[in-house]
Amino acid sequence: MAVARCFLFKPDGIGDFFLSSGVIRLLAREFGEENLTIATLPVMESVVRGQFPRAAFIPLPIRKRRIILNVFVANCIRCFPSWITLLRSPHEVSISLRHMRDYLMNVLFYSLPSQRRLVCENQLLGNGKAVRRWTEHGFTALFHPEIIHYPIKAEGVPRELEANRRIVERALGRDVVISEIWPELHQVGQAPIAGPYWVCASFANGGGKDYPVEGWAALFQSLHRKGIIPTLVLTGSTGQAFQLADFRDTIVKHAPELAPRIRILHPTNLQEFIDLLAGAELVLSVDTAAAHASTALDRPTVILYSGQQYGTYAPWTRSLRQRWIFPGFPSPGSAWHSLLPPEEVERSVIEMLKVG
Repeated sequence: MAVARCFLFKPDGIGDFFLSSGVIRLLAREFGEENLTIATLPVMESVVRGQFPRAAFIPLPIRKRRIILNVFVANCIRCFPSWITLLRSPHEVSISLRHMRDYLMNVLFYSLPSQRRLVCENQLLGNGKAVRRWTEHGFTALFHPEIIHYPIKAEGVPRELEANRRIVERALGRDVVISEIWPELHQVGQAPIAGPYWVCASFANGGGKDYPVEGWAALFQSLHRKGIIPTLVLTGSTGQAFQLADFRDTIVKHAPELAPRIRILHPTNLQEFIDLLAGAELVLSVDTAAAHASTALDRPTVILYSGQQYGTYAPWTRSLRQRWIFPGFPSPGSAWHSLLPPEEVERSVIEMLKVG
């Protein structure tokens, strides 16, 4: 009897992919890793190769921002070779782990020949565009996917994880408990820095999630006075290089004696980024990919959480070694971090060092 092949569609953000790592591990055990095909953004290739080395990888070079052409047209051109690959790659089961699918994503997902297609309700249908609803109805009528309800709320877990649990439960035809799909990442290579170090990933990609640089600097100044900071690694994407340089200068202005211990590091790929976090004694972050990766690695982690999309993607933990500090929703006109002074962050850091 032929072994079923499983196609996973996940052209999503980096942190969102990290959240799906437990789902992919479960399906790798159930179908055999060599029978998995994972379609996701090109930036995730190193993670797929590192975490699931026997799975096939199909890059989906979808971008959000316009450069010259209309975004949809440009993405269609970029994805054309991958679309041809999808058309030639029959699988027995196809699962979309992307729950916000635009027109192109639907075309790509449904282009792959499959006996079963499983999707969650498309979360983009609530934007009021009738054309999007008609298009979704057309795909549903033509391809007859099995549609799973996206949870309105999920007790104790982010809704995204509960949605993934439901869709995998249907795919496997058995009960799946949430612990079976809990995010999990592994270190693959050696940490790029010898000796003890902390990692601080202080910048998200916009959206008001950042904590003030002056607040971080005050935190590190106080912790340095207590003599507990080893090497401090500031990290982020290459596009955040200038921000990180300014961040380092601000810290040094507050604590000049800390300067020799500060390093700025831009890993060459995301698996190297995971390996960097895996070797850290402590990870400090806002709600960004580092928070999800470090938590999936079960590293001692303190996340300064703005509360955006609360309950959908966060908070979540693997153990007592992670803490999402959520100060509560501020009054209108106030920033979320106004409720979170550096002193409170410092208390959490010291407590986490005792746990870790």
